[in-house]
Amino acid sequence: MSLLFWTCSLIPVDAIADRLVQNEYQYHTDLWDRIRSGFALKLPSDSKAIRKIETPYTQQPETLNRIIEKSERYLFYIVEELERRGMPMEIALIPVIESSYDPLIKSNSHSAGLWQFIPETGKSLGLEQNVWHDDRRDIIASTGAALDYLQYLHKKFDNWKLAIAAYNIGEGAVSKALSRNIHKGRSSSFYDLNLPIEAKHYVYKLLAVKDIVANSKKYGVRLRQVPNRPYFDTVKIHEHIDISLVTRLANISETEFTALNPAYNRYVIKVLNAPRTLLLPKDKKEVFLTNLETFQDPRVSWQIYRVKKGENINEIAGRYRTTVKQLQAINGIARNKNLTLGQKILVPQVVAENLADAAAQKKQLLQNYQASVHVVKKGDTLYEIAKRYGTTVNQIKLWNNSDENLSIGQKLVLSRS
Repeated sequence: MSLLFWTCSLIPVDAIADRLVQNEYQYHTDLWDRIRSGFALKLPSDSKAIRKIETPYTQQPETLNRIIEKSERYLFYIVEELERRGMPMEIALIPVIESSYDPLIKSNSHSAGLWQFIPETGKSLGLEQNVWHDDRRDIIASTGAALDYLQYLHKKFDNWKLAIAAYNIGEGAVSKALSRNIHKGRSSSFYDLNLPIEAKHYVYKLLAVKDIVANSKKYGVRLRQVPNRPYFDTVKIHEHIDISLVTRLANISETEFTALNPAYNRYVIKVLNAPRTLLLPKDKKEVFLTNLETFQDPRVSWQIYRVKKGENINEIAGRYRTTVKQLQAINGIARNKNLTLGQKILVPQVVAENLADAAAQKKQLLQNYQASVHVVKKGDTLYEIAKRYGTTVNQIKLWNNSDENLSIGQKLVLSRS
């Protein structure tokens, strides 16, 4: 046995994979060359269906280049992950047909993100979805989930084309088609299976895009160049922080932040059970960390408020010293749409803290008096009750945080010195 074998056997597999990835990073200047070198799926001998799909891209190459422009932020990271896992590079093109590399795209089936997971599939793959964020749109989390799922499907079917078809229509449909062919003693090749037309078209479309990328000169398509270097870096966030503050400290636009961090549903990054990972342009990470370290003011200016019975947006805006227009903009509320009981909306945090201080002052004020309780009877008015207990209408409102309206049986806290 050679010394080389023994030397290599002492190097961890992950370290070897990382070294190979690093070599690819250094060798290619254009990411497309690196992607082409990793293609592994063959086209069928009869490629009429694929040629038909290719035509719109070859006749209007600007359509493909617009998608490539969107992919520039994410493609390097996905390529690195595919190489690290030893997966076919065609998989880097799946977001081309799923989302056109737009992580904010919306579909009729409620799928989301670059990899277009529906809510149920996202949950089954561990992608958290709540009022604060939707990890189906998170670049790193969703990519990890998609590649994990595709690796699982490949292990199940032992065929990448079947795995990709199952990614599109579900593993159950592919399993049934496969079982039918095996039962009848027929071929289990992707091309010989009686799969739903949408699944076959999905795989054909992926192969069509692959063929154009692999043979762009042949088709007269000039692909937009993508640099073979990282676009973003990661930062761990351990405390709640406003998105507007992140953009200010990192010196980036909100558009850039959203493109790299499309998972966030609100204007606040809420850290719940574990730190959140933010993506920032490679050259902005140190700027952000330096500015964050020296930033002394509060990092959050908004908080969640749950709408109570009978409340409307005008009342809430007045209470939190903001405008209806601002609340509508922050929360994505249509101009003529009413709030619903229990609805969660963002309200200014600083004012809420002031209100909490005011509530504490009321509590302290009440503790300085001997409290008594009046049960409202039919015909009672605040004026008559105030006169009877030797106080004022405004004082009763203050103690009870109430308005002019009384209801029979209501208990009012009243105090006399």
